[in-house]
Amino acid sequence: MQIIIYNQKGGVGKSMLATQLALHFDTTIIELDPYGMLSDTLGDEIVYKVELNEKVPNVQEGDVIYDFGGFDDIRLDEISKNSNLIIIPFNPTINSLGTTLKSYQRVKELKVPVLFVANAVLNEKDVNDSLDFLKENTQDEIDCFAIPHTRALQTVENEGVSIIEFAQSSGLRKHTYKKISTIMKDFVTKVDEYL
Repeated sequence: MQIIIYNQKGGVGKSMLATQLALHFDTTIIELDPYGMLSDTLGDEIVYKVELNEKVPNVQEGDVIYDFGGFDDIRLDEISKNSNLIIIPFNPTINSLGTTLKSYQRVKELKVPVLFVANAVLNEKDVNDSLDFLKENTQDEIDCFAIPHTRALQTVENEGVSIIEFAQSSGLRKHTYKKISTIMKDFVTKVDEYL
């Protein structure tokens, strides 16, 4: 399993998704974001940090999640050759859609399946409007999964734990985080369909 998480727009939830998927699938994150700090949270045994001037390890087989920074990275071309899926997280706002469309046009040529993830969703209409925009401008079928706005995901990212495990750690948490835990289980199931 090799998953790329990519959007040239910063602040859309790339590292959060990388963290949740890596913890769920018990896999390594290769962090290509020069400003990323996942190794500080998750540790060097889970995160392998690659600086801009460093060559990315050539992973032929094995499970890895590539967490890209918010810019066009030429290393994407080589990494995509062994990838099963490219996830493009985005915020369903006008500020995010132009760069998200540009990011999709960049990865579309790589011939790897793409899953859009609408992140930090406040209402369903924003997601539907965003998908209409993407479909109109690409003429492609768009597969999308929506994750609602919640502080819970930021909390678990800061703690370096899976929301699914975190929600099971006590009775109060099980009740409080039931909805987002269920959504993240559905997200993992969705990702599994591509693997």
